[in-house]
Amino acid sequence: MWVYGGGEVVRSMIAIGKLDVLEMALIPTVLGEGIPLFPPGTGGLDLRLVKCEAKAKGALHLVYERRT
Repeated sequence: MWVYGGGEVVRSMIAIGKLDVLEMALIPTVLGEGIPLFPPGTGGLDLRLVKCEAKAKGALHLVYERRT
């Protein structure tokens, strides 16, 4: 199942043990303090990077898979 959302959705999926693949875009834009994707208190998850693709203007497409 594909679930689309931000940090809150990701944290919820980690909390219930249902995150197998994390796919995200990393866009180098300064937004002050920003909102952390994984703030203190987020459960741990053992991930490995399986794809890192450079996009326009320095953006990265990242894909992580949960280690089994």
